[in-house]
Amino acid sequence: MSRRKADKKENEPEVRGPNSALTAFLREQGIDAGAIRRRYEQSLLTERNEQTSHLYEQEDESFEENEIILAAIEKRRRKRAEANADGSYSDSSFSGDDLKDSHYCMNCDREFRITVYSKKVEKDGKVGYLCIKCTRFQIEQEGRKKKAAFEARKKRKKLASALLNRQELKIPSLQDICIKLLSTHIDDVHALGDISVVSMNKISRILSKNRSLNNRTMMLFLDATLKHLEFWDCSNIDMAYLDKITTFCPKLESITLNMCGQLHNSNLISFAQNLLSLNSVVLNGPFLISEPTWIQFFELMNEKLRLFHVSNTHRFSDQCLQSLLTNCGGRLESLSLSRLDGLSSKAAYDVLPYHLKNLKLLDLSNPFKENLIDDNLIISILSVNGGSIETLLLDGCSGLTDLFLVKGVKKFCPFLKRISLESLDQVTDNGFTQLFDGWNINSGLIEVNLKRCSGLTDRGLFTFLSHSASSLVSLNLNSVYSLSRTLFETLSRTLRFPLLTTLDLGFVRSVDDKAIAILSRICPKLKELEVYGNNRCTQRARIRRGLKVLGRQSDSI
Repeated sequence: MSRRKADKKENEPEVRGPNSALTAFLREQGIDAGAIRRRYEQSLLTERNEQTSHLYEQEDESFEENEIILAAIEKRRRKRAEANADGSYSDSSFSGDDLKDSHYCMNCDREFRITVYSKKVEKDGKVGYLCIKCTRFQIEQEGRKKKAAFEARKKRKKLASALLNRQELKIPSLQDICIKLLSTHIDDVHALGDISVVSMNKISRILSKNRSLNNRTMMLFLDATLKHLEFWDCSNIDMAYLDKITTFCPKLESITLNMCGQLHNSNLISFAQNLLSLNSVVLNGPFLISEPTWIQFFELMNEKLRLFHVSNTHRFSDQCLQSLLTNCGGRLESLSLSRLDGLSSKAAYDVLPYHLKNLKLLDLSNPFKENLIDDNLIISILSVNGGSIETLLLDGCSGLTDLFLVKGVKKFCPFLKRISLESLDQVTDNGFTQLFDGWNINSGLIEVNLKRCSGLTDRGLFTFLSHSASSLVSLNLNSVYSLSRTLFETLSRTLRFPLLTTLDLGFVRSVDDKAIAILSRICPKLKELEVYGNNRCTQRARIRRGLKVLGRQSDSI
């Protein structure tokens, strides 16, 4: 080691870390960190005694709260003392933040000492703190406000849910309470006993809605005297339990199975062989039934079948339809063929007029191709069955034009009560004007669906409404875009709808608060009015008591 370094080592203290220079400086100035720490701890002890005596003098503070406050103060000061003992001295170390003078509560104006639990508030432009008692009271008050807001939000949600479900928030009947209770605890029910068919159907619908209809619960609805069976969700019922229907319900006359994807070939044949009184079959989604089984089923049913509805299956083919018409067509009174992708031949549809003679309901909705259903086919069917037909459903048959209305419906259908023409964009004012103007052999329609008939305007609709105003019960004009405000003003001056109960005007942009007020006045029995997508319908509309308006933006939760 050099002489210079040795002399420097003797004359100067050694620097060993980032804090050593400060320690050396304090030592040269005669400042002892240990003495400072002892004096500071003594002051803490004195301050604690003063703090304790002051806290005990406050009348409304409990002993537990004082202990918590003192513990928090001592904990913070102990951490600060430990930091000071390590040499971390600064001006802020002795700022006295924890030793502030007494303050006055912003609420009750009482003197108190600020703690970590004091609540900071702003009042009359001034910022201050609350004492412990006022802090506790304000926290409780905020809790009550939050609870009230939650209850109000819950009530609004309940009201909106009831509105969308088309229900009324009223005291339920004892029967409804019992039915709901049974539906909730259906797994614990071993027998339903003597319950009416109407109540049984209600329970069945509730279970289907809740997806609770399964192998076990379906057995509760099977009875030897039952003549009509409706299961609206069979997705959880397997083939073996569907077979039990014929065993436990031998007198069935009609059966409705919705979402029956587990219905097998053997089940359908069993229905035909064992249910000797069966004359009505409604099946939605029987996609496991094969073509040979359909043909065998119709051969077994022969002329017993009066009603046959099938939908949502790709395995019901042209040959199946031919077998149905050949074996059962002569006595069919209700036929529904909807969403059947297997029916792809126009020739299969063209033979319908030659076999159907006594139809009261005809549903050919949503064919696989547009050209399968045309004007000539409908005119031919109506020419044979028009005298008896009451319901005509042609949704999605977009190949139809005004011709079938003028040459078919007007000429052959004096007793028609229900018609559905959804998405028939080629139907225009000319067809409606010619149909309803002077159609005296018809006393008026009851249910009409014109959803997405974009070719209709005020002129055609007014002619139709003038004809059926006194008999209409349900009307759907959803997405008939060309309707204007003038139509509602004209209706206000000229027509009344004494029986109209439900009306859908969704996405008809001309509907506003004034139109709602007009409809509320001229339709005294109107209960449900849908205005989805019409942003000019607000909560300011004048609505009479008993009318539900669904779809306004202001009704959102």
